[in-house]
Amino acid sequence: MAKCNGCGKEVSEGRLCALCAAKMVNYHNGDYDDENDPAVKLYHETAAKMNSPKPPSGGCALVVLAITSLSAVLAAAGIGIENLIG
Repeated sequence: MAKCNGCGKEVSEGRLCALCAAKMVNYHNGDYDDENDPAVKLYHETAAKMNSPKPPSGGCALVVLAITSLSAVLAAAGIGIENLIG
């Protein structure tokens, strides 16, 4: 069986028991304030991971798009010049 990421008890599905999930939701809503609870500590760890800045990943796609666009513009210009000349 899997163990809860908050309290370590065995759970049948997932990685969080219902009690720890309820504590995390209640802490987020301001209805629970035990900072020493493992569920609250897990809440803070998860929130820190979600709020950490991530490196941009669209740089390569932008370069490929620029190269593709440039070649399309040059091809269109070549066709236009050929139509003017010939």
